[in-house]
Amino acid sequence: QMITESLVIMQILEREFPERVTLPEDKFDLANKLLKLERQLFSDWCGLVFRPSLPGPLGARAGFEKTLDEVDKALGATPGPWFLGGENPGIVDFQYVSHVERMNASVLYWKGLQMRGTTRWANLEKWLLAFEARPSYQATKSDYYTHIMDIPPQYGPGYPDKNATVDEAVGVIGGETSWRLPVKLSADGLEPVPDAMNRGEEDARHEAA
Repeated sequence: QMITESLVIMQILEREFPERVTLPEDKFDLANKLLKLERQLFSDWCGLVFRPSLPGPLGARAGFEKTLDEVDKALGATPGPWFLGGENPGIVDFQYVSHVERMNASVLYWKGLQMRGTTRWANLEKWLLAFEARPSYQATKSDYYTHIMDIPPQYGPGYPDKNATVDEAVGVIGGETSWRLPVKLSADGLEPVPDAMNRGEEDARHEAA
């Protein structure tokens, strides 16, 4: 049997390996609520990136930012960085993170919206940094350029806005203004590379080889 739905796969892993709990029984209702919010965020992201922008409070950007506010609030409702609390990420975190990765790159590249390093979404930033400190996540995390190239074949073309932030993001992510040796990586760049993932020139040479 071939299973392609990531959430179903995670539920099967939870059943087969019960010693590593990612969905505590007492958090089931909260998890369902948060997973519905993830679907709303995904829908709002699609409405923002894959359609021409409309200005004003009823536009797609305003709707996406409002839902992102709700996600950030949910992350701030529990101790620690994770949606369900605890010391380790859970099934809700895993469901969110791959899509939020795509969102970080795409809304910046096509819409000029920076999700990283903002005070507005501070809990989301803490959550991402907590993931980026984990070796297992470091091994699978993609870069913005790869996302931008991979998204159109999967979802269709993004519709770029016309503003200075988009122009800067296209230059940096696309490499026109950033792919110069030595490549400058920093935790506060347009595509932030946290200290936990920036191991210096020697590691970069090994990875390139």
